[in-house]
Amino acid sequence: MIEITLPMQQDKAIALLENYNEEDVTFTFKEKKGIKLYFETSESDLDKAAKLAKAAIKAETWGSVLYFQVAPVK
Repeated sequence: MIEITLPMQQDKAIALLENYNEEDVTFTFKEKKGIKLYFETSESDLDKAAKLAKAAIKAETWGSVLYFQVAPVK
């Protein structure tokens, strides 16, 4: 599971990651707690999954201007 701390554009981030499917890595939204979003991932390496999610968000025009954190939940 990964945790994304994101105060803005949460709906866009959820939609983006729910539709992400590169390198056979997928994300499934599980829950929201305040500004934190939690996703299950098909990637066994949670550090890699966190990097992929962060890169996907940063690649979007709306995501490149956001301050957010992505971390594995171990």
